[in-house]
Amino acid sequence: MVAEAPWQDARLRPLAVVNANASGDARAAVLLEALRAAAPDVEVVATADPGALAGTLAEAGGRRTILVGGDGTLHAAVNAGVALPELALLPAGRANNVARALGVPSDPGAAARLALAAPARPLDVLRARTAAGRVLRCVEGVSAGFQAQARAGYAGVNSGDLAAGARALARAFAGYRPGRVEIDADGAVAVAGEVAQVFFSNLPFFGFGFRVDPIAHPRDGRFEVVVARARSRRELAGLLVAARRGSHLDRPGVTVRRARHAVLRGELALAGDAEPLGSGDVEVSLEPGAVRVAAPAG
Repeated sequence: MVAEAPWQDARLRPLAVVNANASGDARAAVLLEALRAAAPDVEVVATADPGALAGTLAEAGGRRTILVGGDGTLHAAVNAGVALPELALLPAGRANNVARALGVPSDPGAAARLALAAPARPLDVLRARTAAGRVLRCVEGVSAGFQAQARAGYAGVNSGDLAAGARALARAFAGYRPGRVEIDADGAVAVAGEVAQVFFSNLPFFGFGFRVDPIAHPRDGRFEVVVARARSRRELAGLLVAARRGSHLDRPGVTVRRARHAVLRGELALAGDAEPLGSGDVEVSLEPGAVRVAAPAG
């Protein structure tokens, strides 16, 4: 016999928020079907812009809110500017970096059951502040350098346009030159010199599933400063192949440092999660346990 579900009290009935612009919209329908099979009385709301998402989150009250979408959906939620309820993820995007990092299963039925019943665990969030005064909260991390330059040239309709991503990557690769930076981590100089790429990472994956920080932990109270050097396009190509597999940390010219606060000074292109942030200096700090997301133990 199945135990009485807490959402039989209408005030606790789960709320599912569907990103109408998610790159995996066909999968979203499958996920919703699995969710309704597990919780027939779940309320489903579709949102198509950040304002609608913020309003829905603000009115959730004490109800667990299940986000049906990709990595950008959680990114939008943590930047909604409202007090967040407990969250859960049904991964309907292309990369699903956050869900993979948290151990959310890809099977729709298993993902639905976890979203409904798993404990909500704290998730650290990064806070990026640019020299221009823009502030963005980031779940995956902050990128400076080659990857961010490629992201700035991306012209796809949504984050799932692999062809547009390949074209942007090729353009950035063709024009590649290392950039000079200085990085302070927790008040001490960590890097000074030319680099290809810097990641301030809270989770293992970034971009189209690149395993940029395989030692990351989502709630350990620190982030990693991953710095990679490449003097030429040939070295950059090798770095990209290794980063895809997560084996780049052992390469010459790659360093890692853990921190709670860091400042980068330079003129590299910047991106927070998948959002371009221009170029120049950026300050990155940690917000420990800023959001609570349903996840398995471990």
